[in-house]
Amino acid sequence: MSKFDREDSWLLFVVVVALATFGAWKFAAYLGLDMTVAGPVLARLAVLAALTGLSRRLASDIPSLGPKAVWPFLLALLWLCWWPALDFCAAKDLSSSSYDEALPWWAAWYTKWGVLAGLVALGYLVKKVFGRY
Repeated sequence: MSKFDREDSWLLFVVVVALATFGAWKFAAYLGLDMTVAGPVLARLAVLAALTGLSRRLASDIPSLGPKAVWPFLLALLWLCWWPALDFCAAKDLSSSSYDEALPWWAAWYTKWGVLAGLVALGYLVKKVFGRY
């Protein structure tokens, strides 16, 4: 039997970092994003996955924090994860000579926050209408 030495642990770290970087690069290439944009999107998606896992773990102890109770917030956080990609796509559409030009309506702050609030409100409305009360 072989024992995993501490001297070899750096190799595992290098392999994990290389695989994560390769995955981020493929993610960015698939969606047509820059790596500086794909990084924050993936980091936010990782935080969302961690929060979803925490919600599942806490569901048995605190039912009001379970996924069935907080799915509208999780859906709104999924929308929030993609804001950097939305900004990147909006900046690509703008001409590089005119920085004073306003962002398209779909990338403006009021649309982002309006959709975020709408997802939460509509989610809880759906829960109330179709829930078991």
